[in-house]
Amino acid sequence: MNVPSLLLIGLLALTASVPGARAAEVPTATQVLDRYIEATGGRAALEKLRSRVMTGTVDVTALGASGQFEVRAMVPNRQVSRIEFGGFGVLREGYDGTNAWTAAPGLGVRLKSGGELARTQRTMGFPRELKLAESYARFQVKGPAKVGAADVWLLEAAPKEGKPDHFYFDQKSGLLLREESTVESAVGVMNFQIDFDDYRVVDGVKVPFSIRIPQPAELGFHVKIAEVKHNGGLTEAEFARPKD
Repeated sequence: MNVPSLLLIGLLALTASVPGARAAEVPTATQVLDRYIEATGGRAALEKLRSRVMTGTVDVTALGASGQFEVRAMVPNRQVSRIEFGGFGVLREGYDGTNAWTAAPGLGVRLKSGGELARTQRTMGFPRELKLAESYARFQVKGPAKVGAADVWLLEAAPKEGKPDHFYFDQKSGLLLREESTVESAVGVMNFQIDFDDYRVVDGVKVPFSIRIPQPAELGFHVKIAEVKHNGGLTEAEFARPKD
């Protein structure tokens, strides 16, 4: 054994003996999810939310088009979104707790089924921070990973049916930075990636004001939230499936 090797072993031993010098201990899935709740404002603040309305703009990369965006959500699992493009029309999508649907100009209303419906059902819980743990059969920490320059914990979430989803939580902030999923849709199997950024505090809870969906590339878009309002008194009728 040469001298450099002896020095290397000595340095490794010294590093291991210094508090905080070792790599971060891998947390449990429950610890990661609990920290996510605390990072976004805490359970008490989240439980005060009964509804949310977000408005802003959406840029569709593949089409080079921009439009106005609105999403309305209400406890326990209601949501409806609306995107309006000038010269094209209005795209709508919603979930009333049982039925998930989409509506597009010239195509009418289409009900989701199979894997597409299953994914909608497990992503519509509001507030999602509190509903995430109960939306899957099990979670597993796969280890550390990277999202850009950020160190994250990668969680694999296995649903009751279908392929697992993957969540990337910032090791420093505890916030969700990325979500990946594979979905069986009306046009075939699609791989989705959603990136969350620009978290801001609204009514005591942190909300991502930038939501990018770079994958699939043919549908990639960027949502920029301009305003978030909570507890505005939404009604069940707002989430009903449209007749046409």
